[in-house]
Amino acid sequence: MSNLMARTARRARLRTAAAATTLALAAFSASGVRGQTLTDPNPPAKWTPPRAVAKAHPAAAQKSCSGYGAGFVRVPGTDACVKVGGWVTVEGSGGR
Repeated sequence: MSNLMARTARRARLRTAAAATTLALAAFSASGVRGQTLTDPNPPAKWTPPRAVAKAHPAAAQKSCSGYGAGFVRVPGTDACVKVGGWVTVEGSGGR
Protein backbone atom coordinates (compact mmCIF):
# COMPACT_ATOMS: atom_id res chain seq x y z
CA MET A 1 0.00 0.00 0.00
CA SER A 2 2.87 2.41 0.77
CA ASN A 3 4.29 1.83 -2.73
CA LEU A 4 1.01 3.03 -4.23
CA MET A 5 1.02 6.13 -1.99
CA ALA A 6 4.62 6.91 -2.96
CA ARG A 7 3.79 6.69 -6.67
CA THR A 8 0.73 8.89 -6.19
CA ALA A 9 2.81 11.50 -4.34
CA ARG A 10 5.50 11.37 -7.03
CA ARG A 11 2.91 11.90 -9.78
CA ALA A 12 1.43 14.86 -7.89
CA ARG A 13 4.89 16.47 -7.60
CA LEU A 14 5.52 15.90 -11.31
CA ARG A 15 2.16 17.46 -12.22
CA THR A 16 2.93 20.47 -10.03
CA ALA A 17 6.38 20.88 -11.59
CA ALA A 18 4.96 20.53 -15.10
CA ALA A 19 2.27 23.12 -14.38
CA ALA A 20 4.82 25.57 -12.94
CA THR A 21 7.12 25.09 -15.94
CA THR A 22 4.25 25.60 -18.36
CA LEU A 23 3.18 28.81 -16.62
CA ALA A 24 6.75 30.14 -16.56
CA LEU A 25 7.24 29.41 -20.27
CA ALA A 26 3.90 31.01 -21.11
CA ALA A 27 4.81 34.15 -19.17
CA PHE A 28 8.26 34.28 -20.79
CA SER A 29 6.94 33.84 -24.32
CA ALA A 30 4.19 36.42 -23.78
CA SER A 31 6.73 39.02 -22.63
CA GLY A 32 8.21 39.28 -26.12
CA VAL A 33 11.76 38.45 -25.01
CA ARG A 34 13.81 36.72 -27.68
CA GLY A 35 16.98 34.74 -27.25
CA GLN A 36 20.10 35.35 -29.29
CA THR A 37 21.27 32.56 -31.55
CA LEU A 38 24.18 32.21 -33.94
CA THR A 39 21.90 32.32 -36.98
CA ASP A 40 19.73 35.17 -35.65
CA PRO A 41 21.90 37.50 -33.54
CA ASN A 42 20.44 40.49 -31.74
CA PRO A 43 21.28 43.83 -33.35
CA PRO A 44 24.21 45.61 -31.69
CA ALA A 45 23.42 48.40 -29.28
CA LYS A 46 23.63 51.86 -30.82
CA TRP A 47 26.53 53.91 -29.54
CA THR A 48 25.81 57.40 -28.29
CA PRO A 49 28.60 59.82 -27.48
CA PRO A 50 28.86 60.99 -23.87
CA ARG A 51 27.27 64.29 -22.97
CA ALA A 52 29.45 67.23 -22.13
CA VAL A 53 29.90 67.73 -18.39
CA ALA A 54 30.14 71.19 -16.87
CA LYS A 55 33.57 71.94 -15.47
CA ALA A 56 33.85 72.39 -11.71
CA HIS A 57 34.96 75.76 -10.42
CA PRO A 58 38.02 75.55 -8.19
CA ALA A 59 37.41 76.51 -4.57
CA ALA A 60 39.31 79.47 -3.13
CA ALA A 61 41.01 77.54 -0.33
CA GLN A 62 40.89 73.75 -0.37
CA LYS A 63 41.82 71.81 2.72
CA SER A 64 43.62 68.53 2.26
CA CYS A 65 42.12 65.25 3.46
CA SER A 66 45.55 63.62 3.65
CA GLY A 67 45.63 64.20 7.41
CA TYR A 68 42.99 61.47 7.80
CA GLY A 69 45.05 58.90 5.94
CA ALA A 70 45.39 57.38 2.47
CA GLY A 71 42.24 57.13 0.35
CA PHE A 72 40.24 59.96 1.91
CA VAL A 73 38.69 62.44 -0.53
CA ARG A 74 36.78 65.66 -0.09
CA VAL A 75 33.03 65.75 -0.70
CA PRO A 76 32.44 68.63 -3.15
CA GLY A 77 30.63 71.60 -1.62
CA THR A 78 31.33 70.55 1.98
CA ASP A 79 34.16 70.42 4.49
CA ALA A 80 33.76 66.62 4.86
CA CYS A 81 36.35 63.98 3.97
CA VAL A 82 35.23 60.41 3.26
CA LYS A 83 36.77 57.07 2.43
CA VAL A 84 34.70 54.36 0.77
CA GLY A 85 35.71 50.73 1.22
CA GLY A 86 34.38 47.33 2.01
CA TRP A 87 34.25 43.73 0.93
CA VAL A 88 31.85 41.20 -0.47
CA THR A 89 31.28 37.69 0.85
CA VAL A 90 29.49 35.06 -1.21
CA GLU A 91 28.35 31.74 0.20
CA GLY A 92 26.38 28.93 -1.30
CA SER A 93 25.28 25.41 -0.72
CA GLY A 94 23.50 22.70 -2.56
CA GLY A 95 21.65 19.60 -1.72
CA ARG A 96 18.57 17.63 -2.28
